Amino acid sequence: MNRQFTVYRRLHTTEPPNVVYDAIEESLRLTVGGAIERRGNTFFITNGTKNVNFAFVAEFTAEISLTQPAPDIVDVQGTITIRPNTFFWVSLVIGFFCLWFLWVFNVFYFVMDPRMNYQTALDRVQLKGDPAYGA
Repeated sequence: MNRQFTVYRRLHTTEPPNVVYDAIEESLRLTVGGAIERRGNTFFITNGTKNVNFAFVAEFTAEISLTQPAPDIVDVQGTITIRPNTFFWVSLVIGFFCLWFLWVFNVFYFVMDPRMNYQTALDRVQLKGDPAYGA
C-alpha cells in the first residue's frame, strides 16, 4: 500500500561537487525538513514533511541521488515513498466498527502528493553557471 513519487532536476554548473551537495542539502533542510543523512552521492530523508498537506497520516522516506553524466552537468533524481502510519490504521479499524466518519483521514492518505514540496526544494538550488538563473 506504499505510494512512490519521483522528482528530477538538471543543474548546469561549474561549481565543485562539495558546493553542489551543500546547496542541495541546505535547500532540502529549509523546504522539506526531516532527518537528512548523506551517504556518498545520495541524500536519505526521513519524515521530510514540512509544509506537506495531510502528512500526519503517513510516514515519509526519500532518496535524492546526484549523478554527473557530463562535465558541468549534475542530474538530481529523487524518489519519495510514503506508507500508512499507525494513525491511518487506527482510523481505518475504528471507522469500520463504529465511527465511520474517521475514514476521512484515510482518504487524506490517497490525495496527498508531496512532489510539489520536494520539487520546490530542488528548484530553489541556485549555483554559479546555471543558465536558468542567469549566472
